[in-house]
Formats: sequence, structure tokens, C-alpha cells
Amino acid sequence: MTFCAQSRTIILNSQEIRIQKEIQMSEYLQVRSNGQITLPAVTRRKANLQEGDLLEVLVEADGSIRLVPKTAVDRLLAEKYQQADIEWALKQKGISK
Repeated sequence: MTFCAQSRTIILNSQEIRIQKEIQMSEYLQVRSNGQITLPAVTRRKANLQEGDLLEVLVEADGSIRLVPKTAVDRLLAEKYQQADIEWALKQKGISK
């Protein structure tokens, strides 16, 4: 068996097997004096983040930090759907507005 690290292939009994798993490299961020961090461009591209996107910050029990992309919801649109849900529930119970 021969392993070629650069091309990520293994040759076993004259058969070439390609490794599909992407090698993940660690990236480091520095916390600035005002608490800001900058996500590297490579990270933003991998996460498909654009300027203005929202991230939820979750601090785990072990102190690790997780950033989760979130979608903003227009308040008027949310209220419209909420009102429609209320009307549907009242209709199901036979209560008229």
C-alpha cells in the first residue's frame, strides 16, 4: 500500500483509491481590545456568509463558542402569519372573530 499525501490517493494492489474527505485546517481569530473579531474570507466563503448576515452566538458548557447563521424575519410579515395562525385556530374551535 502506498499513500500519496499531496494528491490524497492510496494505491492498493495496483488499484488507485481517491480520498474524498477534505482536509480541514485550523484558523485562528484574535479578539481585539474592543471585543471584535474578524472572520477570515475563507471561513465566510465556506459558511456562505455575506455582509450584514446575522450570527447567533452560543457559549457551550465547556466555554467553547459556536456561531450559527440566522435569517432575519420581517416583523410585519411575521405578524401577518401569526394572525393567520390565530384565525385558523379559532376556526378549528368554531369561534368566530
